[in-house]
Amino acid sequence: MRKRVGPLKKGMLPGPAVLAALVSVMLSTLMPSKGFAAPLCLSQSAVPFEVVTKLELPDPVIDRSLSTEQLTARSGKGPGLSVHGLHSHTTRVTYAIRPDAVPLDGGFCFWIERVTVTLIYLTPTIYVDSKYRPGGCNDLAILQHETEHARVATRTMAYFKPRLSAAVALGGLPQPSAPVWTQDARAEAEALLEKVGDLLEPELSDMRRVMDQRQQRVDSANNYRLIRQRCPEW
Repeated sequence: MRKRVGPLKKGMLPGPAVLAALVSVMLSTLMPSKGFAAPLCLSQSAVPFEVVTKLELPDPVIDRSLSTEQLTARSGKGPGLSVHGLHSHTTRVTYAIRPDAVPLDGGFCFWIERVTVTLIYLTPTIYVDSKYRPGGCNDLAILQHETEHARVATRTMAYFKPRLSAAVALGGLPQPSAPVWTQDARAEAEALLEKVGDLLEPELSDMRRVMDQRQQRVDSANNYRLIRQRCPEW
């Protein structure tokens, strides 16, 4: 007889401090008494183990409602600068596990059948200065530049998709082929859900670093010079 533990889910914003906050709850399992030999769990080799990594990449929304002053204030740029376009987005990661277990000697043989990771390009918006006529030279130049920022974000996320899968698949989670014995299947599932987050964090940190570098190249001084040369008036 199997004990269905039920799927567990986590979501996180991959910023520098957010993941640490998500792992703030200490989890533990009941440990056998000293000298106790845990029962040997049989392989469930007929049950597949899979890691599913998905991308959710909606098209950006174009917003032409903000003035130069409003865009400049929203950008956080210093005084003396005028901002005519912005790309705003958030990346979010959710992850879930599907555990299973069978009773054995007062505890459970426990394994994970599936891990699902979803990388989400959340609320992407391209802002274009409201003072420029839609479809005009300035409007199109800004739109093209900010659209490239959006493309950089989605291409970077797609590049890291297989790396996220590999980080989880090679992370030593208990699979059907090698179950682990535990006295508390629920606590084991909760602890392993936290471990999935720990496995993902190095790749997410690297993704943020790479994305920042690529976005900075889009905002190079040479690119801005070429944009200004396209149109007679700014």
